[in-house]
Amino acid sequence: MKLSAFWKLAAPCLGAALLTPFAHALDVEKLEVRRNATRYVVEFRAHLAAPPDQVGAVLKDYEHYPQLDSRILESRRDADDSSQLHTRLRGCVGGLFCRTMQRVETLEEMPGGLIATAVPGKSDVTYGHTHSQWQAHNGGTELVYRLEIEPDFWVPPLFGPPLMMRTLREGTLSLFTNVERVANGRAHAVKESAD
Repeated sequence: MKLSAFWKLAAPCLGAALLTPFAHALDVEKLEVRRNATRYVVEFRAHLAAPPDQVGAVLKDYEHYPQLDSRILESRRDADDSSQLHTRLRGCVGGLFCRTMQRVETLEEMPGGLIATAVPGKSDVTYGHTHSQWQAHNGGTELVYRLEIEPDFWVPPLFGPPLMMRTLREGTLSLFTNVERVANGRAHAVKESAD
């Protein structure tokens, strides 16, 4: 076999082998986005190739949410009530309709879980409930996430709902890909400081 023929066969395999450690390992088991009357529901289950303690730390590091989701402009706990989270988001539905939204949520933290419930009078939603659970599984983290939200703003009736569902689907995948990445970075930093 000529050397050039060898490289034509070997190069793709070698390239794949070199890039594999850098590919994200998010293994999505379920991602369902649906509309239920005026509410939108996201159900997500995935295996993250990151330690559960670091996944939990990232999900409870509210001030750094903008690093996880580019739509989040600001995220901070209320100075007078630390159980309340204030978030300012820039949301676009299909890149056509964009607006800045405010969301205030009451947080309930527990080991391996987090519940966030929107405060309707202070938010641009009439209903919002998010439940995240995580636990160790097969050397990583099994994550279950459910979001149910009812916007308190006009969504164009004909093409708005499908675009909203697409935006929620893409946002959920991006969010948890970033959670996995940041959690692994934290785990690596902890390991490096221990060595």
